[in-house]
Amino acid sequence: MQTIREVRKNREDVVIPSGYKANGWASVLSHEMNVLFHSICYAVTKFDTQDEMNKALDEIKGLEGTFTVPTLDMFKSEQQYNNYVNLLEKHKKFLQRSNFSYPESREAAIELFKKWGIVLDKDGAWDVPVDPFPEVQEIFVLTEAEQIALNHIKLEALVHPVFSKLILMLHEKDDNSFALSKNELKEMLNTNDAMLREVLIKLTPYMTEAIDNIFDIPDDEKLEFTIVWERIYEDFLGDRYAETLQ
Repeated sequence: MQTIREVRKNREDVVIPSGYKANGWASVLSHEMNVLFHSICYAVTKFDTQDEMNKALDEIKGLEGTFTVPTLDMFKSEQQYNNYVNLLEKHKKFLQRSNFSYPESREAAIELFKKWGIVLDKDGAWDVPVDPFPEVQEIFVLTEAEQIALNHIKLEALVHPVFSKLILMLHEKDDNSFALSKNELKEMLNTNDAMLREVLIKLTPYMTEAIDNIFDIPDDEKLEFTIVWERIYEDFLGDRYAETLQ
């Protein structure tokens, strides 16, 4: 198992395991638990001892007031307060379904992280696994809808980097119309048929017109398409891909 303390280098860049988002943790856990996990990753990247890590958490403003009962004066409006409380209740019920109680303190939350295996006690200090990273479906009881959403997140985590690579390579050509075969695309992306299929599905909404029967076209025949870059700029450059499991 690789951990943050093993892979950290210059300690300038905080290491956040890709599996935290890809495996669904960022979606099933509440906002304050997500903030805490990212803060622990920061502390583990920067410091060596348990005392240093705890002090680092004490100084993070984003953790102030977490794991306390939310009150109306903590929010800009009653609507924000109600939305937060309703979402928090969903996260509490999600944990309760798997026989976990929602933490009422930072310390209790960290103990849950340890129980789930996303934070480790190692040599008298915390550490965080990088690869492999624990799977949500192995820890929690998921509904069918949640499992479908999780599968989408995991697939997106695989497809998105390849899709991003294609977008960058097309953009470098300084054009919006292209004629490329599937064989050429696979070579460009260093990928296989299954992944190319997912990438082309993802690319289609950004074309002026979808390519008819795209998957029936022979691999050595040119695919002619035009990209609407404005859609890419508005859509793809943002983060619209993280579906929640709630």
